[in-house]
Amino acid sequence: MPRRLFCLGMHMNFLPVLYRKCITNYKIKLFSIFSALFFWVYVAIDSQYTHVTDIPLRLINPPEGFILLSPIPSTVRVEFKGTGKAFYSYAFRDRRVELDLHQISRSSWMPLSADVVKDLPVDLRPLRIVYPDSVYIEFDRFVRKKVPVHADVAVQPRDGFVQVGDVQVMPDSVGVAGPRSLVDAILEVETKKLDFKEMDGEFSGKAQLLLEHSGPLQYTEKVIRYKIDIQRLGERAIDRIPVQIRNLPQGMKINVVPSTLSLRLQGGVDVLSKLEPEDISAVVDYENRHTYFRNKCSAMIRLPKDIYFSDVQPKVFELIVEK
Repeated sequence: MPRRLFCLGMHMNFLPVLYRKCITNYKIKLFSIFSALFFWVYVAIDSQYTHVTDIPLRLINPPEGFILLSPIPSTVRVEFKGTGKAFYSYAFRDRRVELDLHQISRSSWMPLSADVVKDLPVDLRPLRIVYPDSVYIEFDRFVRKKVPVHADVAVQPRDGFVQVGDVQVMPDSVGVAGPRSLVDAILEVETKKLDFKEMDGEFSGKAQLLLEHSGPLQYTEKVIRYKIDIQRLGERAIDRIPVQIRNLPQGMKINVVPSTLSLRLQGGVDVLSKLEPEDISAVVDYENRHTYFRNKCSAMIRLPKDIYFSDVQPKVFELIVEK
């Protein structure tokens, strides 16, 4: 018989034998196994052990109206000694290291000792604090305020287009709360840098805020929305814009000749279409007359934001005193 077939036959004969041996007196065997396991657990839970573990650190009775200026450790490493049973019940308790702050000053180092460990089983004893052995507590007055949002956005319109107005942000301010020394130093909140090129129409999106001291400080918003208006660049002429004179001495009457001017304007097509002559200011300042040559002067022109003029007619005006 080939060796491979012989081995296969032996294997097939061995399995039934092993099965019969396992099921023979199986109740006695199971009882023996469970009894051994029971005695092992009984001995284990009554034995003494030492173990190092991390437990939460909690502060109680903080000063009213104050807040921590700097963070403290969230856990403390403690060495314990006790029975296995005590360690088992320890896992189901609200164990903690508890620091009472009712008599603390604005800042202080507080030592940690084994007696500040709370809610432990009777048979479990804290031996020592492993780390840290003390905690620095510093308080500051809790305050709130609102600060403006600055959108750090660079926009490059496509040729023949222009940005109209500033970047709109929603909301335009956010609330900041926390220690007064940190809150007072926050004058505005910026967004992360955004860069857009070759833009040819209105667009919007979301921007992440750069939040300083986001641990001790709380912000009402972490993300804002922005909107940017990009319009096609247009041109428009507006005539008969009145020229005013200001800072005229009392009792004196002076005429500006001619009394109106014309402008050729450039800007976003939507803005230009809504523009009226009353939206434009043209002024001659009489107090600056000594700078004029032969009573010939130019007008100061004020336009709405993002509107520019490429030509003005006439360029100079004459001041004529009425007698």
